[in-house]
Amino acid sequence: MHFQPTCRAALSRIIHLELSSELVYFHNIEQQGKDTFFNNIMNLLLINKFFWRKGGSEAVYFGEMDLLKAHDHQVIPFSMQDRRNLPSEYAKYFVSNVDYDNAGLKEKIAAAGRIIYSVEARKKIEQLLLDYKIDIAHFHIFQHQISPSVFAPLRKAGIPRVLTLHDFKPICPSYLMYTNGHICEDCKGHKFYNCVLNSCTKNSRFKSMINMLEMYLHHLMGYYKNVDRYIAVSEFYRQKMIEFGFPPEQITLIPNFIDTEKFQYTDRDEGYGLYFGRLSDEKGLATLLDACAITRDIPIVIAGTGPTEEKLQRQTNALGLKHLSFIGYKSGQTLVDLLAGASFTILPSEWYENCPMSILESLAVGTPVIGSRSGGIPELIEEEQDGLTFETGDADALADKMLRLWRAPAQRREMGISGAKKVASRYTADIHYDNLMRVYTSLR
Repeated sequence: MHFQPTCRAALSRIIHLELSSELVYFHNIEQQGKDTFFNNIMNLLLINKFFWRKGGSEAVYFGEMDLLKAHDHQVIPFSMQDRRNLPSEYAKYFVSNVDYDNAGLKEKIAAAGRIIYSVEARKKIEQLLLDYKIDIAHFHIFQHQISPSVFAPLRKAGIPRVLTLHDFKPICPSYLMYTNGHICEDCKGHKFYNCVLNSCTKNSRFKSMINMLEMYLHHLMGYYKNVDRYIAVSEFYRQKMIEFGFPPEQITLIPNFIDTEKFQYTDRDEGYGLYFGRLSDEKGLATLLDACAITRDIPIVIAGTGPTEEKLQRQTNALGLKHLSFIGYKSGQTLVDLLAGASFTILPSEWYENCPMSILESLAVGTPVIGSRSGGIPELIEEEQDGLTFETGDADALADKMLRLWRAPAQRREMGISGAKKVASRYTADIHYDNLMRVYTSLR
């Protein structure tokens, strides 16, 4: 790969900054070993580029933040400024807002360098570390708007870094491993140029090229290799990271957890099948519509918004699916009530799902799940016990499962009870907290 002189100069500066930090880091680690310390109460830095409830990963981020605060840890967020942000006394440290999706061409070109290395984020973290003592830095989704430029100051301060794998960004430039309507693993073996060849990033060669350069540079600098511990929320993601070259001991499995006070088993009058979540191609909603064309006696509710919403509504009208309704995004008690009134929920995803909160929330209230055999979905559904699975993309098989549960209310109730018991015994906040503390304390 050939760089222009200005690019080579910038790269040399980054390498100089990073190597200088490495020398200080190892000195600090040696000193820390001499001054071994352990406190039950920690000062924790939680990093996520969005500080508003944008999606499932933010639900996990804020849920984990609340959980840690409930156990008296000091939790300091680091994020991006946004008018939708929740209030925070630490907002002055947040990086300035960049919206790559809605920026013009000129702004996108100017911001491309920030995707690879954000000088602003590094300076903001350095100031935060001067003002606060941090024991652990826990990353969620941070790429692009924050970037791994913040790693070096943390290493300089001897602060261990934990990264929760909400997606495949450490091994996939577009993070989904899904392009042009199908699963894609072409970048395996650091063949990130395939991102450009396939136009993986929003079907844009320019955006794909930026992501390709980002991946090559970040792996060259060893950013992802030197994360102290990855948290995989599904065994599927853990195994996929290992398959792509990461050592097993670097990755700990800790599934997502559910608020069992909010999502409780409820006796209900059932009356529809439910999909809730993002409306986008990888979620397999086209397969669901095809299945609904077969199961016309089953009312289907779709709750959520997303980039394919209008297309899906047009397809629904074209297929004459009058028993299918779109009700928009739902949350809070409205969502709980919606789940409690469903005969079953459907997750027909065609990409590698991780540990979908939608399955845990559904099972927690006693609603069985029909899910595709994709990614981590089968890990959460015990076949015939609390749900059913079908081959990804097979509309006939999905329709068969839907009809089967619709016609078996007694079996649905047994499945619901079983699912609620499973969540209450395996996916609680207390279990998640204990597992998280084991990771944190092992790194101190």
